[in-house]
Amino acid sequence: MKTRFIWLTALAALLAGCASGPVYRPAAKPGGFGYRDTMLTSQHYRVSFAGDDGTARETVENFALFRAADLALSHGDDHFRVVSQQTSPITENTDYGPTASVGYGWGYPFWGTGIGYSTGSVSRTRYESVLQIQIGPDVPDQGPDIYDARQIKQNLSPEVAAMQR
Repeated sequence: MKTRFIWLTALAALLAGCASGPVYRPAAKPGGFGYRDTMLTSQHYRVSFAGDDGTARETVENFALFRAADLALSHGDDHFRVVSQQTSPITENTDYGPTASVGYGWGYPFWGTGIGYSTGSVSRTRYESVLQIQIGPDVPDQGPDIYDARQIKQNLSPEVAAMQR
């Protein structure tokens, strides 16, 4: 029993060490996971959020909106307008090269042999959502594509908090 506990503790520590950290964070580099924003004019910004291959498309889109709300509030604005929005899949292929193997095995009452071949490639898809937003005094309180930044933060905060691994 004591040995099992030690193995489970070691496994838990190993898995915790593999965690990638919080999902909602600034991107460490261009094309990296997380959010980025770029000032285009004094009232227009490009806001993007790129997820890793385990982040759902809807989550990526919500996190981009959450970042837009953060940005608007940090500039003292309660509302922002989404001028354009695009979410794109990014598919990455990793090729490990072809491999072949031959094996055999036995165990009472069975035995067998086998031959295997693998192309060794892995395909992963992740998503990036890019918003162009407008903030400032020219943004009305209501209208098409107008968002209340405080309401966005309130409604999406539980999802953001749940994704902070």
